[in-house]
Amino acid sequence: MKKALIVIAFLLCSSSFVFAGGPMVAPKSEEVARPVEKPKLVNVDLADDLYNISKHWTIGIGLGGNPLIGLVEKDGFGYPQCEYGVTCVLGYGYTWISGQPTQAQIKAAIESIKAKNGNFVDEKKLPSMVRDEVGIKQLNYVEIGTWAAILPINAEMGMMWILSDNWRTRLGIGLPTLISFGINYDF
Repeated sequence: MKKALIVIAFLLCSSSFVFAGGPMVAPKSEEVARPVEKPKLVNVDLADDLYNISKHWTIGIGLGGNPLIGLVEKDGFGYPQCEYGVTCVLGYGYTWISGQPTQAQIKAAIESIKAKNGNFVDEKKLPSMVRDEVGIKQLNYVEIGTWAAILPINAEMGMMWILSDNWRTRLGIGLPTLISFGINYDF
């Protein structure tokens, strides 16, 4: 009886291996159709929310008063208004930024975008489209802060360039740091 049970168990196990199937050939990654994510479209006429100022974290590297970590206040078009935080010279700095476009320039840029692309554009591309249409990518800045948390003042002035929605760079002069430069990423 034991032998019969062993033979039946062997037949059941071996038959399950036979019907389990052979090796499968997986399709190549090029053959698999990936779902295409459609961009969220926004009405260009309803871009009033982009005028609001919001705070974003920023991290950076550089020399002088460039913030290592801090906050930057930007409008929805990506133009910074001011920034503050711990600087590369281990102090605290506050930066005023000027040269942003006026509301009239932005409205003219939006009208031009609407004439070229219609009323609806990709929500993520609208800020860079407006900056490209306005043409202002270079801003001026003035910064006051501390130097090495000891000296009560670090004063700088210079130029800041907007590279993309999140990247900015700067070059300036100041005292006691003679040359200031750096690059920041805004979250």
